[in-house]
Amino acid sequence: MADQDAPDPQFDAMTARLLRREALRRAAEELNTTSEPGLEGVLARISAEVTAEAAGRHATDATLVRKLPRHG
Repeated sequence: MADQDAPDPQFDAMTARLLRREALRRAAEELNTTSEPGLEGVLARISAEVTAEAAGRHATDATLVRKLPRHG
């Protein structure tokens, strides 16, 4: 009777190849802006960048306003 826990190089190679293929497919899908998930991801990243930039600018503006001398 064959030991079922014995390593099977052919099975391991096929499994590794299928895992790489699936990882590449998912990565390509995320980068593909013509697919719904890809476009959604790109828009989410852009939104996050714009929000972070605006928040940083707002914080900088608020700091500058507090430092301005008040007249009158």
